[in-house]
Amino acid sequence: MSTTNAEVVGALTPLVMPGYWTDVRQRLEEVVAAFGDIPAIESAEGSLSYRELGSRIRALVAELPDADPDVPPRPVAVLAEQGTDSIAAFAAVLVSGRPAVFLDVALPEERIGVIAERAGVEVVLADDARSALAARLPGVESVRGLLPGAGTGDTADLPTPGLDAPASIIFTSGTTGVPKGVVYTQRTVLGIGHTCRDALALVPGDRVSLVLPASFAAGQILVFAALLNGATVVTRDPRVHGLRDLVDWLATSRVTTLHCTPSLLRSIGEALPEGAVLDSVRIVTTAGEKVHGADVAAFRPRLREDAVFANWMGSSESCDLTIHPIGPGDPLPDGVVPAGRAVPLRELVVLDAGGDPVPPGEVGVLHVVSEYMSAGYWKDPEATAAVFTPLPDGRTRFRTGDRARLDADGVLHLVGRADDAVKVRGYLVEPAEVEAVLRSLPEVADAVVRGRTDGAGQVRLVAWVVPDPARRTPSPAALRSAVARVLPDYMVPRDVVLLPVLPRSERGKVDVRGLPEPPPRPEPVPPAGEAERQVARIWAVVLRLDVVGRDESFTALGGDSLAVEEMLARLQAELGVALVAGDLAEHPTLADFTGRVVLARRGGSTDRVPDLVRLRTTGTRTPMFCLAGAGGEAAYFEAFAAALGPDQPVYALQAHGFDGRGIPDWTVGRAARRCLRVVERIAPEGPVQLVGHSMGGLVVLALAHLLSARGRRVELLTLLDTYLPGETVGPGMAPMGPQFSPQSRRQLWRTRLRILGAGLVAYSAEERKDVFHQLGARVARFHRPTPWPGRALAVLSNENPDDPRRWDRLLTGEHDVVEVDCDHNALLKVPYVTTVVDHVLAATPSA
Repeated sequence: MSTTNAEVVGALTPLVMPGYWTDVRQRLEEVVAAFGDIPAIESAEGSLSYRELGSRIRALVAELPDADPDVPPRPVAVLAEQGTDSIAAFAAVLVSGRPAVFLDVALPEERIGVIAERAGVEVVLADDARSALAARLPGVESVRGLLPGAGTGDTADLPTPGLDAPASIIFTSGTTGVPKGVVYTQRTVLGIGHTCRDALALVPGDRVSLVLPASFAAGQILVFAALLNGATVVTRDPRVHGLRDLVDWLATSRVTTLHCTPSLLRSIGEALPEGAVLDSVRIVTTAGEKVHGADVAAFRPRLREDAVFANWMGSSESCDLTIHPIGPGDPLPDGVVPAGRAVPLRELVVLDAGGDPVPPGEVGVLHVVSEYMSAGYWKDPEATAAVFTPLPDGRTRFRTGDRARLDADGVLHLVGRADDAVKVRGYLVEPAEVEAVLRSLPEVADAVVRGRTDGAGQVRLVAWVVPDPARRTPSPAALRSAVARVLPDYMVPRDVVLLPVLPRSERGKVDVRGLPEPPPRPEPVPPAGEAERQVARIWAVVLRLDVVGRDESFTALGGDSLAVEEMLARLQAELGVALVAGDLAEHPTLADFTGRVVLARRGGSTDRVPDLVRLRTTGTRTPMFCLAGAGGEAAYFEAFAAALGPDQPVYALQAHGFDGRGIPDWTVGRAARRCLRVVERIAPEGPVQLVGHSMGGLVVLALAHLLSARGRRVELLTLLDTYLPGETVGPGMAPMGPQFSPQSRRQLWRTRLRILGAGLVAYSAEERKDVFHQLGARVARFHRPTPWPGRALAVLSNENPDDPRRWDRLLTGEHDVVEVDCDHNALLKVPYVTTVVDHVLAATPSA
């Protein structure tokens, strides 16, 4: 005899608060008794019925170490990919009387460690792949598996912690630069079971999708909603397995409720096969960020005719808050879908700056009143008191930080944040935490982070960073990578703007309105063809970006010389193609560079001149030839060329043998004569401009004399942080120039042998730079430059040891000597390169 759905539903008392339940354990035992054979949790690793889940919970709780009765119980963490066993372990901790902390496996290890330490985790239940990581976490005393040990019974009595005992701690981004824990009590969890049953019309037998992270509030709310109402948690983590896997999983999982962020829903809709319909889904909800009527319209064809779409909003502190259902025949809003009406157990109040309610339709700060929200912040009474206010009737009022308005029908409309917090891909991010990570980097002097909304309404993080002038200037890609080692990917700034100083008000505060907008980045054009897709994947990994367009430049996206070396190494390892930095500099966009990759695969030849990079071949101004320092690449001048503008032809040269085999130049004169041949090939007549960085300055100084002897005019000679050899010193001045650390006789001979291999031995990238630097420094030591009588500019960094008076002896014509507060190599990097270019343009006669 079959069991009807009505009989199944009738076997369980509907969860309504306030009620007779004193904790989550009591409610779970009712569900287990009523629906023992119904699946409680399903994933790719298997399924647990409610009866099996009840037994698993009892066995795991029995194995947890006894808590000290004289101190509050310390939290127990779960560290595993979300699946059947990890959700069951989380449920066991939830009813054990100890606070549960679900650690997110997608986070960097350092971030996981910070959360475990702030929570005070004592015991970790981990899967085999992460048990070693769990043991390294600070404060952890015991690591156990997700499954109970052999022979463990399931007859242990479960604790009765009471309604106000902590059940779960959810960690979110924090305003103080560290994650903050939001405490869910047993009362909170039971209240969620009530509100979700009503808002989602949950019934036993529903199959609730869990594709959002189980470590976040939205994910845990879904777990509580399903298990406390006799539904099935059906889980898969798309961050681990990818979008294609998620689409395949949706086709077979038969979920009845689908819950996503709007961005994830858009991705699912685009990835589903043409004509595919999720015919088991009766309701789709989105949360975490704005969803538009166009999003609903775009996903409608993927649903059965009677399916409901709902905007389901909330926060970690307030739990689920509002819902706005849209039925199949309901009109769609032209813009943003409203947040909706309050779910049960929540009262919405919009207050002005003085704490008074505003009339319907007017904007104020949203507050939530309830007895069933979170209990505040873990071990942070000051932060709790700042936003949670106990009321005389026993309820609590929480200030959300959202600016909002309630219309005459009681529908909530969100209009933005009252503070700096932003929603990025559905996650609430406090920019202060990202700022704290950036400021902790030794190469960063100052930083500010804010959210910016693009034309499509998507929020992205932008970081404005001031490099430390006394250290190596980092690239945007390097800064993104540094943040990604500590914070989750949604907290990594998409845009990094390097500035010499942050704009500040007269009171010394950062003038946020004075921050320059990041360079516009149009919607990336997708790569065309498999080769471009392969290269794009490599670029995206190195640059820490989600996508790279076929018309975007590697360096414009934030890649520096180190990132270029990493990209080229990956290119060779993954695609078997060996290219050099000059190939990228001459073919800067993804599409152009991929063409160079394809040509190299086929063994084709190029028209590249050895040691030359054509950074810009067009423009009406006098052509400029730039020479890199001894251990530098011609491609280093790319930012310099970009700052000069589109009308300036720029050609860059580097030491012979630096890329590819070749006997290096052992004298400055020989290097100058080689450069002369290149200049005469590119620009056989007319004036030129010459620029030399570091030792390259000595070479272009000699080149200027060679050109002058041929009747060619050097319009401007620019020396960028060139160290002068000792013989040019004046009276009373100490010899300067490249200095070397003392070496033993063995070290000295090893250095000499390595230098002899310059251009001939296949050194690694870093060894090659060092060898050519050592070679160039020794060549410079024995060179005696001839004074230059023409127009000249010397730009010095704060690392330059030369006395500025020495330049008057070398530059005998009209000249300027200027200083820039940065290190030696930063002169060619953003943000300092713009200052350097300003000086060059000011000194150029025809500029």
